[in-house]
Amino acid sequence: MDYTAINFNITPFSEEIADILIATMSSIGYEGFQYTDTGFTAYITCEQFEEERIQKLEILQSLAVDYQIDWNFYVLQDRDWNLEWEKNFTPIVVDNRILIRAGFHPTIPGIDYDIIIEPKMSFGTGHHPTTTLMLETLLDFSGQMKGKRVLDMGCGTGILSILAAKLGASTVTGIDIDEWSYRNARENIENNQLQNIQIKIGNAGLLEKEKEFDFILANINRNILLTDMPFYERCLKDGGILIMSGFYTKDLPSIRQKAAELGMTYGDQKMKQNWVAVSFTKNKQFVEL
Repeated sequence: MDYTAINFNITPFSEEIADILIATMSSIGYEGFQYTDTGFTAYITCEQFEEERIQKLEILQSLAVDYQIDWNFYVLQDRDWNLEWEKNFTPIVVDNRILIRAGFHPTIPGIDYDIIIEPKMSFGTGHHPTTTLMLETLLDFSGQMKGKRVLDMGCGTGILSILAAKLGASTVTGIDIDEWSYRNARENIENNQLQNIQIKIGNAGLLEKEKEFDFILANINRNILLTDMPFYERCLKDGGILIMSGFYTKDLPSIRQKAAELGMTYGDQKMKQNWVAVSFTKNKQFVEL
């Protein structure tokens, strides 16, 4: 299947503006994204691509007041993409314990958790600060993961689901709205030879049918997190842990306030390059008899 790639260049560059545009592009069917030094690249099948739809995006017009946003597109065939990501994807070691590599990279002796990822067009290779923060936070809870039920919202490549399973989770459910991520996550799970991870396509609306989880992981963005946190709280067990990232340090107060409104207790946080990962615990609900 051939894809159309659209390069967005933002002047002056702002990661926050890039994230806003990425959320917009995702909402109109774009299936994968890659950050660049000056913006990002978005991907969609050639059959779905409509140049006029991009031209009419209101967000581009509103941002033009403060930013110059240039974009161009080209057709990217499957074989061209495979060559490109294989050439540029480098292994990464997190906290001296996790190795994230493609299948063609050799492993490294002494690593606790060897994770094979075929990144293609999905987020979650470990190179973005939020993914690294989530992985590091999961390691902090490694002693509590055995036998637990884990939910991975916005699972992307499935990297967090895979680590949770390797840490001993009994079952892991990954959910992503992106069909490309769904296919990529399933491929990565198979490559890591894991049998206890289930991947679903959808959003937080699926949680109404889900049972309670011991851990919920959500590496998405500020607006979606604030909207979906009530869903997370409802399907989290009493004493369960919610770990979230995908937002900036300036957004932390609103995230903490929302958690407090839901009766959740702040745990800890990690920061990297102005990004944050934070954990909360669901308080036990006492019923008067």
